[in-house]
Amino acid sequence: MPAFELAAIGGPWGRRLAPRRAWLDQLPWHEPLPRADDARIVWTQTAFSEYASAAAFAEVASALLAAGAPIDLVAAAGDFVVDEIVHTEAAARVATALGGAVALEVDLTRLVRPPTPRADGAPLLAAAELVVRTSCVGEALTVPMLKLAARLAGSALIEAVLTRIVADEASHGQLGWWFLDWAAPRLDDAARAHLAGVAGDAIRAFAPLLGGSCTDSGLGVVGCDRYDPAFADAVSRAVVDPLAARGIAVRLADLPAFPPAAPVTAPQELAPAGA
Repeated sequence: MPAFELAAIGGPWGRRLAPRRAWLDQLPWHEPLPRADDARIVWTQTAFSEYASAAAFAEVASALLAAGAPIDLVAAAGDFVVDEIVHTEAAARVATALGGAVALEVDLTRLVRPPTPRADGAPLLAAAELVVRTSCVGEALTVPMLKLAARLAGSALIEAVLTRIVADEASHGQLGWWFLDWAAPRLDDAARAHLAGVAGDAIRAFAPLLGGSCTDSGLGVVGCDRYDPAFADAVSRAVVDPLAARGIAVRLADLPAFPPAAPVTAPQELAPAGA
């Protein structure tokens, strides 16, 4: 697999992007940061996570078009691609400031999980699957976890980066609820039950992050003793409850077991839940 690398071609395309990334140059990049290997890993992985989120919203925009969704929702999904690309650059620059990004091999052909066979040929359900995974679970969980990482950052630069990303991700998550409210009359009970399973799968994808002991070194790295209970609260408050209010009931059996907080005894770095 190729290494994860970023490049820009500049010219008119750089000028087109410049207004959206201008906030990056206003951050306190002069702040001296320690070389921190755990944080370098976190921020390299975060850069890739944001890149994958850009791909996800590109797929969401295409799916919304195929489903005949409202054009303003389509436009928002397309616009979110730009947000995520700028977040990718921000995370990469933080990794550089911490001593340099780490080598990361990736498969760029598998950035987004495709719709399930059940949704094949059913544009509305395919769009709903992508929206539930990307906005109603991924982005909805990103916001509270990044807020936690910002509070514990111990760095004005990293707190500013995380705070700005949170401001963007909040609207990314809201798109999901607006889409489901628009789609509600078009979804039957079987479709809602299917989407509950999709949401459960997406939540379970976070389970490997839970239950271990891990460092709590700041700089975007959050220890499990703080991360796990905050994540459990976010799953209930930001995902399960809003889905249930829309008739999409995620089964408790579909959720990971959230262990009690454990003492920090061994390193196990966590990304700050980037979307």
